[in-house]
This record gives sequence, structure tokens and C-alpha cells, in this order.
Amino acid sequence: MSYVHTESGPDGEYILNGDLPPEVAPPFVRAVMRIEAELLLHDAELVTLDDEEPRTQEQRRADAFVALVMRLDNRR
Repeated sequence: MSYVHTESGPDGEYILNGDLPPEVAPPFVRAVMRIEAELLLHDAELVTLDDEEPRTQEQRRADAFVALVMRLDNRR
């Protein structure tokens, strides 16, 4: 996570930037994509059961990143 940093955007959002070395990038991207897939399955259940609006792809990717950080923190 030391390769990733955030900055504040104009509307109060955070912008995530990073320069991952070649040995870190593929596992990092795979981890985010796996969590994104979990969230997509969860969102699909909400649409069919509760008629709720799913997250956008951007929201889901941001949520996946936060979930990854939380999982890493819980492993300590």
C-alpha cells in the first residue's frame, strides 16, 4: 500500500493514484478484481430481490479497493 496515495478532488471525493512496481501490480489488480466480482454478485442479488439500483462500476471498484485495504488491516 506504500505505492498508493490519495488526493482530494474538487467535489470532496478522493482520487487514488499509484505507481506500482511490476511485481506488485498484477497481484494487486487481481485482488481488487476478485473483490469487485464479489460485490457485483451481491449487487445482482439486490436488484432481483429488493429492486434496488446497483452501484456503478466506478463505485464498485472504489468499494473493492476499500474492502481490500480493510482485509489487509484485519490480517494484522
